[in-house]
Amino acid sequence: MKQDSEELRGLVDHLSTVLQEELFKPGRGKTERPASSPLSAPSRSCRSGQDSSPQASDAWIWQDWHINPVGGGLNGRLFRASGPAGDVATKFLVRDERDRAGREWAALTKLAENASTLAPQPLLLDRDRYPQQVIVQSWLEGESSDTAPEDDAAWEALCQHLLYIHSLPIGQGHPAIRPVVLFVTSPFDALQAISFQHNCLPRTEWSQAVNDLVDQAQLLSWPSWPRPPLRFCRGDPNIRNFIRRPFSWASVDWEYSGWGDPAFELADFLVHAAHITWPLKQTSRLVDLYCAHSKDTAIRERIAVYETLMLIWWTLRLGRLLPEARSGVDKRLVQRPQSWFEERLKLQERYLQLAVDALEVRKTAL
Repeated sequence: MKQDSEELRGLVDHLSTVLQEELFKPGRGKTERPASSPLSAPSRSCRSGQDSSPQASDAWIWQDWHINPVGGGLNGRLFRASGPAGDVATKFLVRDERDRAGREWAALTKLAENASTLAPQPLLLDRDRYPQQVIVQSWLEGESSDTAPEDDAAWEALCQHLLYIHSLPIGQGHPAIRPVVLFVTSPFDALQAISFQHNCLPRTEWSQAVNDLVDQAQLLSWPSWPRPPLRFCRGDPNIRNFIRRPFSWASVDWEYSGWGDPAFELADFLVHAAHITWPLKQTSRLVDLYCAHSKDTAIRERIAVYETLMLIWWTLRLGRLLPEARSGVDKRLVQRPQSWFEERLKLQERYLQLAVDALEVRKTAL
């Protein structure tokens, strides 16, 4: 949509100004307060309630654009806008070593060339002009939900969606696709990722149970295998990133994507914080379907090993996140209410117990 770049640029200029007003307004950053309205009153020229997005009551009109803030994760701010350049999603992302917008742009470009119905179309990327990285993409119609797929047909559709993504060829392409953010192709890689999380805090700041868990994982004799063939992976299989349609699924939020091991992506789905309360028989349905379709005869073993190691990784990631969030070291674009900290503490305790149990099962099996 090159012909609409001027309209898109004007939209991004406006939204960036609105976002900076919000981020730097007095009183922001006090974690005990719930997240405030995403817009200050002077930023709105007109209200509208004709949108079904999570924050539709905060919609406004600017020039010829009808704009709605859309709720979601903490790492970015998303706005849906309908106007001269069509129905678009404008995403502002925190700056870090992951190059989130650039990584998502590369993924959407590759998908547009190989599987145009699976993801939004990339429209504009800017890493430099604004305080946050920005990517604009077409709005992807469909339903996003935090619930499990409702029946076997839905699980099969999700499986086919992942199989198609993982089948995309490795090519030169432009821009280049990098390895996924959390690149794991062996137990050694996973143990390295666990050590990194553990070393982010002094050992004395971890509970004895967590330190024992990490020590036992490092001492255990894990299986080895030849490096699996790399495939294009989402990198963040949170169920809310999958868009449900009547007969197929699509995906948004590709900021962690790249080349990786599909077995690790499946294991990450099994133990993801967004799904950890689902009954195991539900999430294991995806593994059964995927393994039945895959020609990779060793994939089930790799999934099982990664699953245990990722339970440990999540225990540490959540344990590290809490003090870093309270101190302000972990910066996000969305304010955390106090309830978020309480929920994450309970979640970390749940992961610790699951990881201890899973490691004990693996030790017994050796």
